[in-house]
Amino acid sequence: MITVEDLAELGESVAAPAASRDELAILYATIRDLTSTLSSEEVVSRLLDRVQEHLDSEIVSILLRDADDNLRLVHARGLPPEVVESTRVPLGEGISGHVAATGLGLLIEDIESHPLFRRRNHERYSTRSALSAPLVHDGRTIGVINVNNRRDRRAYDQSDLELVEAIAGHAAIALSNARRYEDTLLRAQNDPLTGLANNGQFRQQLAIELARARRHGRELGLVVLDVDRFGKINERHGHAAGDQSLMGVARVLRMNTRAHDLAARSGGEEFAVLLPETGAQGVAVYSEKVRASVSEARLGPGASRLTVSLGTAVFPRDGDDVDALLEAADRRLHAAKSGGRDRVCSEE
Repeated sequence: MITVEDLAELGESVAAPAASRDELAILYATIRDLTSTLSSEEVVSRLLDRVQEHLDSEIVSILLRDADDNLRLVHARGLPPEVVESTRVPLGEGISGHVAATGLGLLIEDIESHPLFRRRNHERYSTRSALSAPLVHDGRTIGVINVNNRRDRRAYDQSDLELVEAIAGHAAIALSNARRYEDTLLRAQNDPLTGLANNGQFRQQLAIELARARRHGRELGLVVLDVDRFGKINERHGHAAGDQSLMGVARVLRMNTRAHDLAARSGGEEFAVLLPETGAQGVAVYSEKVRASVSEARLGPGASRLTVSLGTAVFPRDGDDVDALLEAADRRLHAAKSGGRDRVCSEE
């Protein structure tokens, strides 16, 4: 005769494999989602979305390890922007720092009484239990994912932690692959000495910005510049001194360009800067600022005075395609050099 207890036991034995199948399906779908992109930002965003969905949580956050071995809160769901921007956690400190230092996940039954909990944010947590799992790749913890505030207010359990740990393990691989791809892409597009865009990347972006300016009826500024008497620097002081001078000019360009501008080393001692939505007056002001900054910074060997000559062009005034704009700017660069160097030429 089958008793009530027998039926209950049978039900549990059937439910357990079903739950395992559900978790495997969740894990498979998550892995497929995370590995279908080579953008590190997108990996992190998808990881947050998946964990928040499957753990039914109000707050999910990801901290990544920086070059100084601190954890920086990079993305979160359910936390104010000011908290995301300001949160830094030293390795070994607090729950996140402990998980990063040990490489072991934590199921926290009572977060407010936990000895590792930093109480300054306790008002954000409406449930006592929480999860924290490391992102580990090649034996090194690269970050931590935290899960708080289950919407139905139930406590998290060991199976929840195991699911988050499994997701985190695959997320760490996807994130590391995305970072490796982005690093390779950056090296392919950037000049190795100065860190600026290389000539190929510059010409590609010039074509894109030119098409955009033409489509929206906007102006586009172009500046080309050349380090004056650069050959003599190499002859008298060596190529190391020449390289230092080029890196100094690159620093000046970075300091004077906006986020949507593009500065490049176009070859040898030559540089170029793309200035979207900038007309003739704006290009002239920018160019003079760069010229003066290079001269005043004394970037030459032994802190000697270094100068640059600059030529400018503006779409649509000076040309309607990439070659025409570059030719116009180059003509004015040569005019600046023949006119005495250390000057800007914006008209012929």
